[in-house]
Amino acid sequence: MDWTTGFLQRFLGLDRSDVSNLSALYFATFIMRAAAFAGVAVMQQVILPGQANAFWHGLLFAVYPVAEIATVGYFGAQCDEHGRKRILIFAHVITAAAVLLFVLSIGSYVPEVAKAYLAAVFFTMFGIGAGAKVASTLAMVNDHSSLRNRAQLMAVFDLVTFGGLAGGFGAGFLALSALLWSPDSVLLIAGAGVVLSVILVWFFVQDARFVPAPPLGTLGLLKEVFRNKDIIRLLPVYIPVVALYGYVLTFTDQIIAGHGSAPIPIMTLTVIVLAFGVPLAVSLVAFGRWSDVARLRRPFMLIGLGCFGGLAVLFSLATEPGGGMDPNYLYGVWPGIAALSFGAGTFPPAALAYLGDVIHRDVSGTSFGIYSLIFGSGLIVGPIMGGALTVTYGPVAFAIIALSLIAISAVAVLFLREPARNHAAAEAATAAADPPQTK
Repeated sequence: MDWTTGFLQRFLGLDRSDVSNLSALYFATFIMRAAAFAGVAVMQQVILPGQANAFWHGLLFAVYPVAEIATVGYFGAQCDEHGRKRILIFAHVITAAAVLLFVLSIGSYVPEVAKAYLAAVFFTMFGIGAGAKVASTLAMVNDHSSLRNRAQLMAVFDLVTFGGLAGGFGAGFLALSALLWSPDSVLLIAGAGVVLSVILVWFFVQDARFVPAPPLGTLGLLKEVFRNKDIIRLLPVYIPVVALYGYVLTFTDQIIAGHGSAPIPIMTLTVIVLAFGVPLAVSLVAFGRWSDVARLRRPFMLIGLGCFGGLAVLFSLATEPGGGMDPNYLYGVWPGIAALSFGAGTFPPAALAYLGDVIHRDVSGTSFGIYSLIFGSGLIVGPIMGGALTVTYGPVAFAIIALSLIAISAVAVLFLREPARNHAAAEAATAAADPPQTK
């Protein structure tokens, strides 16, 4: 453990307390995401199964980002005015409460109509927790970062967030479908996981390098952030990418399997998933490192977008006339999927690091709340646009949506300035802005 800590200190330019604090923060984040999305898997299968509940399925995906957008400005401002930890604890507590309360909405004593309404209420709590979590966690990560390690630290945030999401959702799905666990058992275990993350945050995560914001209030701090032209220019870069993510998340069944298609063989599906996921995870870390060493963000963002476009083309070529994709075609081109996925991993850490490069330390919580606004907006726009175009164009809609959104994002990248180009001056400014650590 001491050897690992020493290596991370040298590799990332952190001191021992930074490594300990970030390790606890990342671990708690992974547990929270995994446990929460295991609960999501239960809710989708138990309360909202099948096409008969399409309205509530749409509502389930809508209330989460709406609640996140509506509250993240307030939580970001609270992080800037009073510190990150109290908001971080609140995020984990409300998420734990939502997961455990889901047990009430699957009981036989609850009317079927009421179950759907309860699901909407608890996913609203999820959205509130997400707004508080993103603002506080990204502000904390940025508190520990500099131009030397910012993209790498953001890459780890992406890994634990999306790894927890995929792992938790998959584990919940398998527990219900393969292991035949009862839904309330899965929810209770998931709730216990989030409670564990509360304990980790409470005892092992501390505020660091906190710079109090000027007393402007929530609206005043938001106005201050939106005066930053670099942040405004980043919005058309990020929103289309997240909209694509929201579309794929919502219409996975139609994109992959279509309607009435035979089940995909488990070996074929495993190879396709691994060809996509493993290179993507490796590239997040590798390209995060290279972005920090080069002190560049835009080229890595463009490479990532280009590879996202390549994946869209590849998956479009696999589209069958009746809808869905030919798994045998995807299995046959898995090396291409792996190569393009590796390139796609250049985008997330560079884009998040860019946001960290251009913000001011005293409004970093509010500024990183913009990430939630971006994410929430994309999760609303993507499914709505995807639903309309899928009805009109069928399986071809995926190619139209993906390539259009990627093109918009790539053009917007060209209008960004490179804040870390003169890295010597930028590092000096960053060092001057870093205050002594406070508790």
